Amino acid sequence: MDVVDVTIIGAGPVGLFGATMARLHGLSTTVMESLPELGGQLYALYPEKPIYDVAGFYGISGKDLAQQLIEQAQHFSPQLVLGESVQTITPLTLGGELLYEVATPTTRVRSRVILITVGIGAFIPRVLPAERAELFEGHGVYYLMPSLEHFRDRRVLIVGGGDTALDWTLAIAPLAQEVLLVHRRSQFRGQDESIRLIHEAPNVTIKTPFELTRVDGAQEIQAAHLKQVGVDRTEVVPINDIVSGLGFLPSLGPVKNWGLTLAGQSIVVDPSSMATNLQGVYAAGDVAQYPGKVKLIATGFGEIGIAVAQIRSYIDPSKHGLPHSTNLKTIPR
Repeated sequence: MDVVDVTIIGAGPVGLFGATMARLHGLSTTVMESLPELGGQLYALYPEKPIYDVAGFYGISGKDLAQQLIEQAQHFSPQLVLGESVQTITPLTLGGELLYEVATPTTRVRSRVILITVGIGAFIPRVLPAERAELFEGHGVYYLMPSLEHFRDRRVLIVGGGDTALDWTLAIAPLAQEVLLVHRRSQFRGQDESIRLIHEAPNVTIKTPFELTRVDGAQEIQAAHLKQVGVDRTEVVPINDIVSGLGFLPSLGPVKNWGLTLAGQSIVVDPSSMATNLQGVYAAGDVAQYPGKVKLIATGFGEIGIAVAQIRSYIDPSKHGLPHSTNLKTIPR
Protein backbone atom coordinates (compact mmCIF):
# COMPACT_ATOMS: atom_id res chain seq x y z
CA MET A 1 0.00 0.00 0.00
CA ASP A 2 1.41 3.40 -0.99
CA VAL A 3 1.93 6.04 1.69
CA VAL A 4 0.76 9.63 1.13
CA ASP A 5 2.16 12.64 2.94
CA VAL A 6 -1.16 14.16 4.04
CA THR A 7 -4.69 12.83 4.33
CA ILE A 8 -7.26 15.61 4.68
CA ILE A 9 -10.52 14.52 6.27
CA GLY A 10 -13.29 16.87 5.16
CA ALA A 11 -13.68 18.60 1.78
CA GLY A 12 -15.40 21.83 2.75
CA PRO A 13 -13.81 25.20 1.97
CA VAL A 14 -11.04 24.81 4.55
CA GLY A 15 -10.23 21.25 3.51
CA LEU A 16 -10.17 22.23 -0.16
CA PHE A 17 -7.79 25.09 0.54
CA GLY A 18 -5.72 22.67 2.59
CA ALA A 19 -5.45 20.38 -0.45
CA THR A 20 -4.36 23.32 -2.58
CA MET A 21 -1.69 24.45 -0.12
CA ALA A 22 -0.39 20.94 0.56
CA ARG A 23 -0.04 20.11 -3.14
CA LEU A 24 1.32 23.59 -3.94
CA HIS A 25 4.21 22.83 -1.61
CA GLY A 26 4.92 19.37 -2.94
CA LEU A 27 3.06 17.13 -0.49
CA SER A 28 1.21 14.13 -1.86
CA THR A 29 -2.38 14.51 -0.69
CA THR A 30 -5.55 12.47 -0.32
CA VAL A 31 -8.87 14.17 0.46
CA MET A 32 -11.62 12.09 2.10
CA GLU A 33 -15.21 13.35 2.30
CA SER A 34 -18.37 11.64 3.57
CA LEU A 35 -20.58 13.57 1.14
CA PRO A 36 -20.71 12.45 -2.50
CA GLU A 37 -19.33 15.75 -3.78
CA LEU A 38 -16.70 18.30 -2.87
CA GLY A 39 -17.66 21.52 -1.11
CA GLY A 40 -18.77 20.10 2.22
CA GLN A 41 -21.38 21.81 4.33
CA LEU A 42 -21.05 25.11 2.46
CA TYR A 43 -22.12 23.46 -0.81
CA ALA A 44 -24.67 21.05 0.71
CA LEU A 45 -26.39 23.42 3.16
CA TYR A 46 -25.85 26.96 1.92
CA PRO A 47 -25.45 26.92 -1.88
CA GLU A 48 -27.24 30.26 -2.35
CA LYS A 49 -26.33 31.92 0.91
CA PRO A 50 -24.31 35.10 0.34
CA ILE A 51 -20.86 35.06 1.98
CA TYR A 52 -19.60 38.45 3.17
CA ASP A 53 -16.52 37.64 5.26
CA VAL A 54 -14.08 36.19 2.71
CA ALA A 55 -11.59 38.80 1.51
CA GLY A 56 -12.10 39.87 -2.10
CA PHE A 57 -15.49 38.14 -2.56
CA TYR A 58 -18.21 40.41 -1.17
CA GLY A 59 -21.59 38.68 -1.28
CA ILE A 60 -20.39 35.61 -3.19
CA SER A 61 -22.81 32.68 -2.94
CA GLY A 62 -21.79 29.57 -1.04
CA LYS A 63 -22.06 27.59 -4.25
CA ASP A 64 -19.82 29.92 -6.23
CA LEU A 65 -17.21 30.14 -3.48
CA ALA A 66 -17.18 26.36 -3.15
CA GLN A 67 -16.85 25.93 -6.92
CA GLN A 68 -13.87 28.25 -7.09
CA LEU A 69 -12.18 26.40 -4.24
CA ILE A 70 -12.94 23.07 -5.95
CA GLU A 71 -11.42 24.26 -9.24
CA GLN A 72 -8.36 25.60 -7.42
CA ALA A 73 -7.80 22.32 -5.57
CA GLN A 74 -8.44 20.11 -8.61
CA HIS A 75 -5.79 22.05 -10.55
CA PHE A 76 -3.25 20.31 -8.28
CA SER A 77 -4.85 16.86 -8.66
CA PRO A 78 -5.11 15.52 -5.11
CA GLN A 79 -6.41 11.98 -4.75
CA LEU A 80 -10.12 12.06 -3.88
CA VAL A 81 -12.21 9.61 -1.84
CA LEU A 82 -15.84 10.81 -1.86
CA GLY A 83 -19.04 9.44 -0.37
CA GLU A 84 -17.17 7.55 2.36
CA SER A 85 -17.08 8.43 6.05
CA VAL A 86 -13.81 7.89 7.90
CA GLN A 87 -14.44 5.55 10.81
CA THR A 88 -11.00 5.03 12.34
CA ILE A 89 -7.45 6.36 12.31
CA THR A 90 -4.97 3.75 13.53
CA PRO A 91 -1.30 4.50 14.31
CA LEU A 92 1.26 2.03 13.03
CA THR A 93 5.04 1.97 12.65
CA LEU A 94 6.70 0.94 9.39
CA GLY A 95 10.48 1.10 9.01
CA GLY A 96 10.69 3.16 12.18
CA GLU A 97 8.27 5.78 10.83
CA LEU A 98 4.97 6.64 12.52
CA LEU A 99 2.10 6.39 10.06
CA TYR A 100 -1.68 6.36 10.31
CA GLU A 101 -4.07 4.02 8.55
CA VAL A 102 -7.21 5.98 7.73
CA ALA A 103 -10.16 3.66 7.17
CA THR A 104 -13.66 4.02 5.75
CA PRO A 105 -15.94 0.98 5.42
CA THR A 106 -14.42 0.28 1.96
CA THR A 107 -11.14 2.23 1.68
CA ARG A 108 -7.83 2.30 3.56
CA VAL A 109 -5.16 4.99 3.16
CA ARG A 110 -1.77 5.09 4.87
CA SER A 111 -0.56 8.57 5.64
CA ARG A 112 2.31 10.35 7.36
CA VAL A 113 0.04 13.15 8.54
CA ILE A 114 -3.68 13.67 9.06
CA LEU A 115 -5.34 17.08 8.74
CA ILE A 116 -8.91 17.17 10.09
CA THR A 117 -11.18 19.80 8.51
CA VAL A 118 -14.67 18.42 9.19
CA GLY A 119 -16.31 21.72 10.12
CA ILE A 120 -19.11 21.14 12.60
CA GLY A 121 -19.13 17.43 11.76
CA ALA A 122 -22.48 15.85 10.95
CA PHE A 123 -25.12 18.52 10.42
CA ILE A 124 -28.39 17.87 12.25
CA PRO A 125 -30.79 20.84 12.00
CA ARG A 126 -32.10 22.49 15.13
CA VAL A 127 -35.80 21.69 14.86
CA LEU A 128 -38.27 24.57 14.92
CA PRO A 129 -40.17 24.38 18.24
CA ALA A 130 -43.52 24.99 16.58
CA GLU A 131 -46.62 22.82 16.50
CA ARG A 132 -47.25 21.14 13.11
CA ALA A 133 -44.00 22.45 11.59
CA GLU A 134 -42.84 18.88 10.94
CA LEU A 135 -45.80 18.35 8.56
CA PHE A 136 -44.32 20.82 6.08
CA GLU A 137 -40.61 19.96 6.14
CA GLY A 138 -39.19 20.30 2.65
CA HIS A 139 -42.37 21.82 1.19
CA GLY A 140 -42.97 24.98 3.17
CA VAL A 141 -40.63 24.59 6.14
CA TYR A 142 -36.98 24.65 5.07
CA TYR A 143 -33.87 23.64 6.98
CA LEU A 144 -31.97 23.06 3.72
CA MET A 145 -32.65 25.83 1.25
CA PRO A 146 -34.34 25.42 -2.12
CA SER A 147 -33.47 27.76 -4.96
CA LEU A 148 -33.93 31.40 -4.00
CA GLU A 149 -36.22 31.75 -7.00
CA HIS A 150 -38.77 29.62 -5.09
CA PHE A 151 -39.44 32.60 -2.82
CA ARG A 152 -40.28 35.07 -5.57
CA ASP A 153 -43.48 37.04 -4.74
CA ARG A 154 -44.15 34.94 -1.64
CA ARG A 155 -44.58 35.76 2.04
CA VAL A 156 -41.62 34.29 3.90
CA LEU A 157 -41.04 33.96 7.63
CA ILE A 158 -37.44 33.53 8.80
CA VAL A 159 -36.70 32.35 12.34
CA GLY A 160 -33.44 33.18 14.13
CA GLY A 161 -31.20 35.93 15.40
CA GLY A 162 -27.71 35.03 14.20
CA ASP A 163 -25.80 35.55 10.97
CA THR A 164 -27.52 32.63 9.20
CA ALA A 165 -31.00 34.13 9.71
CA LEU A 166 -29.79 37.63 8.79
CA ASP A 167 -28.01 36.43 5.64
CA TRP A 168 -31.07 34.50 4.47
CA THR A 169 -33.23 37.56 5.10
CA LEU A 170 -30.98 39.71 2.93
CA ALA A 171 -30.86 37.05 0.20
CA ILE A 172 -34.62 36.41 0.07
CA ALA A 173 -35.93 39.97 0.53
CA PRO A 174 -35.18 41.19 -3.03
CA LEU A 175 -37.38 38.39 -4.43
CA ALA A 176 -40.13 37.99 -1.84
CA GLN A 177 -43.33 39.93 -1.52
CA GLU A 178 -42.77 40.22 2.22
CA VAL A 179 -40.29 38.85 4.76
CA LEU A 180 -40.94 38.54 8.50
CA LEU A 181 -37.81 38.07 10.61
CA VAL A 182 -38.78 36.52 13.95
CA HIS A 183 -36.39 36.30 16.91
CA ARG A 184 -37.17 35.36 20.48
CA ARG A 185 -34.79 37.99 21.87
CA SER A 186 -34.82 41.76 21.41
CA GLN A 187 -31.23 41.91 20.14
CA PHE A 188 -29.69 40.13 17.16
CA ARG A 189 -26.32 38.36 17.36
CA GLY A 190 -25.25 38.92 13.75
CA GLN A 191 -23.05 41.44 12.00
CA ASP A 192 -23.96 45.10 12.48
CA GLU A 193 -23.91 45.79 8.75
CA SER A 194 -26.43 43.00 8.10
CA ILE A 195 -28.73 44.39 10.80
CA ARG A 196 -28.49 47.86 9.27
CA LEU A 197 -29.36 46.61 5.78
CA ILE A 198 -32.33 44.64 7.11
CA HIS A 199 -33.72 47.70 8.87
CA GLU A 200 -33.46 49.57 5.56
CA ALA A 201 -35.18 46.86 3.46
CA PRO A 202 -38.69 48.11 2.59
CA ASN A 203 -40.38 44.69 2.62
CA VAL A 204 -38.82 43.26 5.79
CA THR A 205 -40.72 43.35 9.09
CA ILE A 206 -38.82 42.53 12.28
CA LYS A 207 -40.77 40.77 15.02
CA THR A 208 -38.89 40.75 18.36
CA PRO A 209 -39.17 39.32 20.91
CA PHE A 210 -41.52 36.75 19.35
CA GLU A 211 -41.57 32.97 18.97
CA LEU A 212 -43.09 30.81 16.25
CA THR A 213 -45.53 28.49 18.07
CA ARG A 214 -47.74 26.91 15.38
CA VAL A 215 -48.03 26.47 11.63
CA ASP A 216 -51.46 26.32 9.95
CA GLY A 217 -52.33 24.89 6.55
CA ALA A 218 -53.46 21.79 4.68
CA GLN A 219 -51.41 20.95 1.58
CA GLU A 220 -49.49 24.22 1.89
CA ILE A 221 -48.68 26.62 4.71
CA GLN A 222 -51.30 29.31 5.11
CA ALA A 223 -50.46 31.02 8.41
CA ALA A 224 -48.07 31.15 11.32
CA HIS A 225 -48.83 31.78 15.00
CA LEU A 226 -46.41 34.14 16.74
CA LYS A 227 -46.33 34.58 20.52
CA GLN A 228 -44.74 37.61 22.10
CA VAL A 229 -42.18 36.50 24.67
CA GLY A 230 -43.20 37.30 28.25
CA VAL A 231 -46.63 38.50 27.21
CA ASP A 232 -49.88 36.57 26.80
CA ARG A 233 -50.34 37.80 23.24
CA THR A 234 -50.45 35.84 19.98
CA GLU A 235 -50.59 37.05 16.39
CA VAL A 236 -51.62 35.00 13.35
CA VAL A 237 -49.91 36.13 10.14
CA PRO A 238 -50.42 34.89 6.56
CA ILE A 239 -47.30 33.05 5.38
CA ASN A 240 -46.30 30.86 2.41
CA ASP A 241 -42.87 29.63 3.56
CA ILE A 242 -40.85 29.32 6.75
CA VAL A 243 -37.05 29.25 6.76
CA SER A 244 -35.10 28.12 9.81
CA GLY A 245 -32.05 30.18 10.65
CA LEU A 246 -31.47 28.32 13.91
CA GLY A 247 -28.44 26.47 12.56
CA PHE A 248 -27.35 22.90 13.12
CA LEU A 249 -26.40 20.74 16.08
CA PRO A 250 -22.73 19.77 15.77
CA SER A 251 -21.81 16.11 16.04
CA LEU A 252 -18.28 14.82 15.58
CA GLY A 253 -19.51 11.26 15.01
CA PRO A 254 -16.58 8.78 14.79
CA VAL A 255 -14.04 11.58 15.32
CA LYS A 256 -14.78 11.58 19.04
CA ASN A 257 -13.41 8.03 19.29
CA TRP A 258 -9.98 8.79 17.80
CA GLY A 259 -8.22 9.69 21.06
CA LEU A 260 -8.15 13.42 20.43
CA THR A 261 -8.46 16.01 23.19
CA LEU A 262 -11.91 17.54 22.77
CA ALA A 263 -13.70 20.63 24.03
CA GLY A 264 -17.35 19.82 23.52
CA GLN A 265 -17.76 19.15 19.79
CA SER A 266 -14.40 20.71 18.87
CA ILE A 267 -10.81 19.47 18.74
CA VAL A 268 -8.30 21.26 20.96
CA VAL A 269 -5.24 22.44 19.01
CA ASP A 270 -2.11 24.49 19.62
CA PRO A 271 -2.81 27.71 17.64
CA SER A 272 0.90 28.14 16.87
CA SER A 273 0.93 24.89 14.87
CA MET A 274 -2.70 23.64 14.65
CA ALA A 275 -1.36 20.37 16.12
CA THR A 276 -3.64 18.16 18.20
CA ASN A 277 -2.54 16.01 21.12
CA LEU A 278 -1.74 13.16 18.68
CA GLN A 279 1.63 13.29 16.96
CA GLY A 280 1.21 13.96 13.24
CA VAL A 281 -2.48 14.88 13.52
CA TYR A 282 -3.60 18.47 12.89
CA ALA A 283 -6.97 20.23 12.69
CA ALA A 284 -8.19 23.48 11.12
CA GLY A 285 -11.44 25.31 10.48
CA ASP A 286 -14.56 25.29 12.64
CA VAL A 287 -13.65 21.96 14.25
CA ALA A 288 -10.43 23.38 15.74
CA GLN A 289 -10.60 25.09 19.14
CA TYR A 290 -8.15 27.32 21.03
CA PRO A 291 -8.47 30.48 23.18
CA GLY A 292 -9.81 33.39 21.17
CA LYS A 293 -10.97 31.23 18.23
CA VAL A 294 -13.30 33.00 15.79
CA LYS A 295 -15.32 30.66 13.58
CA LEU A 296 -15.07 32.24 10.13
CA ILE A 297 -14.11 30.75 6.79
CA ALA A 298 -11.35 33.35 6.60
CA THR A 299 -9.99 32.17 9.96
CA GLY A 300 -9.89 28.61 8.65
CA PHE A 301 -7.91 29.69 5.60
CA GLY A 302 -5.30 31.29 7.86
CA GLU A 303 -5.15 28.17 10.02
CA ILE A 304 -4.42 26.12 6.90
CA GLY A 305 -1.34 28.23 6.20
CA ILE A 306 -0.08 27.57 9.72
CA ALA A 307 -0.90 23.85 9.58
CA VAL A 308 0.68 23.18 6.18
CA ALA A 309 3.88 25.00 7.17
CA GLN A 310 4.12 22.80 10.27
CA ILE A 311 3.22 19.64 8.37
CA ARG A 312 5.88 20.33 5.74
CA SER A 313 8.54 20.72 8.46
CA TYR A 314 7.24 17.66 10.35
CA ILE A 315 7.62 15.47 7.26
CA ASP A 316 10.99 16.95 6.28
CA PRO A 317 12.74 18.73 9.19
CA SER A 318 15.18 20.35 6.75
CA LYS A 319 12.32 22.49 5.44
CA HIS A 320 11.14 25.30 7.68
CA GLY A 321 7.88 27.13 7.13
CA LEU A 322 6.54 27.73 3.63
CA PRO A 323 8.24 29.50 0.75
CA HIS A 324 6.16 32.28 -0.77
CA SER A 325 4.16 30.80 -3.64
CA THR A 326 5.58 33.32 -6.10
CA ASN A 327 9.08 31.98 -5.31
CA LEU A 328 8.29 28.37 -6.20
CA LYS A 329 10.27 27.26 -9.24
CA THR A 330 7.79 24.57 -10.17
CA ILE A 331 4.10 24.28 -9.42
CA PRO A 332 3.03 20.67 -8.69
CA ARG A 333 0.22 19.29 -10.85
